[in-house]
Amino acid sequence: MVNVPTKSEFRVPLEWFVELDNCPSPEGLPDAVGDRYLCRHNPIFAAIRRAALRYGYRFSAEDTPLWRDYQAFSLMTLHRILESKTIPYLDNGNCFRRLTENHRGARIPPDFLIRNLRSNHAFHESAHGVAHAVLGQMRADGRVAGGAENEERVVEAILAESFANTVEALGSTVQRQPLSDAVFYGLNSYMAAGKRKQTLMRAAEQLGDRGRFTLLFLAYFEANLAAGAPDDELRGRIARVAGCDLEHSDVVKDLINASFGLNKGFRDETTPIYFALLGRECEYGELKESRWLEQPDHGAFARELAERLFSEISGELSGAIAS
Repeated sequence: MVNVPTKSEFRVPLEWFVELDNCPSPEGLPDAVGDRYLCRHNPIFAAIRRAALRYGYRFSAEDTPLWRDYQAFSLMTLHRILESKTIPYLDNGNCFRRLTENHRGARIPPDFLIRNLRSNHAFHESAHGVAHAVLGQMRADGRVAGGAENEERVVEAILAESFANTVEALGSTVQRQPLSDAVFYGLNSYMAAGKRKQTLMRAAEQLGDRGRFTLLFLAYFEANLAAGAPDDELRGRIARVAGCDLEHSDVVKDLINASFGLNKGFRDETTPIYFALLGRECEYGELKESRWLEQPDHGAFARELAERLFSEISGELSGAIAS
């Protein structure tokens, strides 16, 4: 894992970050710090941006009711983002440029910037948008997650969250320049740069990009429903649905364990409250107890979804993870 230096004596000129981020990037947001850099140099980040644009999403820093509500309570705006196909983000870029212009020659610790500059999560919200669009295509093809409408919507929401977790995990491993990647990724993702890199590299070597993606996606699905760490039975269930070869059991176990590193507060409190506020608390509780993924038709649906989602980023994976 890449650690951003924390010693106060290690400082970087503010201008350095501005110069690195001032790079050609047609899909990048010039007023979001690090966005252009990541669109240019992080293949996973770029693939999700292009897919979101292809599905008709737009990105807006305009002061609208959606933008204000997103800044105040982002959790409860996801359905509005998907309905309007508008992903709100904060203009922290112009603020940072003004700071730089007013303090020429100033140097700061990189981790100080990550902790104090307001971050953006357009990457995460974009992944939700892409998953929502692909699930819509599957519904149009007659492929549904099963169950009543409210139950189906809860399943789809967890599947979409799992996709967002998966691409953020994969994107976190890209290291063109470890320091700048750590800072810019930290300002645009819920996951720290370099996190789980060695585990993900080993998984790609032994399972292939497609196998790694499918296993990670299914593991995050279960992680979003489980309260604690996975046991052997749960790991075996995930591996069976993913179709993993048992000869790779060590890397399979490590990858599944890594996926259960999701924020405990998010899993135990945020997700349940989110569904309670949507009036779907019962359906969420039933899903947690249902062993949904283990049912053959559900497992087949999840694998097909994983295949379709993988196709959204597969062209960008070759060589994406630096050694």
